[in-house]
Amino acid sequence: MGKKPQQKKAAMPLTKPVGGMAITVGWPVHEAMLSQGWNQEGALASVLVARISPRSGKVAAASFLVDLACLGVKSAQVAMFKDPAEYAAGLRAHILRLMPMVPTNINLAAKIVGTGYQYAASLGFAPDPVFAQARYLLEAAHPDADPTPVHTGGKKGKPLFINGPNDNVDQVIAQLRRTVGEGNYNILIGGDPALDLLDPNELINAYRKQIIDHDPDER
Repeated sequence: MGKKPQQKKAAMPLTKPVGGMAITVGWPVHEAMLSQGWNQEGALASVLVARISPRSGKVAAASFLVDLACLGVKSAQVAMFKDPAEYAAGLRAHILRLMPMVPTNINLAAKIVGTGYQYAASLGFAPDPVFAQARYLLEAAHPDADPTPVHTGGKKGKPLFINGPNDNVDQVIAQLRRTVGEGNYNILIGGDPALDLLDPNELINAYRKQIIDHDPDER
């Protein structure tokens, strides 16, 4: 009789080491910046955090665009630079061209991002997938150590959805209806897509008069 074919052993899943931006945990903060007017009702908050390697001098950076009124972390970016000069000419310069930014501390930066993330999660909205890596730049921060209030929602604390060109309006509204119910959210629809994300305050200023208040008590 012929030999029975040997059965292949099931391959053991490989345990991959934690990589990506996780290596930056423990690196000193190089700088943290925040968009001006981030705390205006309905404004988008832009947060930039950079950490520097004490060994190589490399700079890791993460940016977050946070919608505190509804959708949370709408976008996130991460990048690694060989030194502070490359970082300054790269992601930092790009963001400063888009909007005015001011220095802040890592605790407030983490507080804004974390608050936006948690609020959106309570409404059923997930962050940009890159957030899974970008969040490492906020590790070891102490959000509660900064006394600055970070408000969520819009009028009367209700979710305020301001649509951008990449938002699926029907899906967002359907989700709000499921989580908070008709009459418990406000929406702001329409306008020039070129305004979206260029200045966190231009959008709200341009559309403020177009607000649709889903509050039956105020109609």
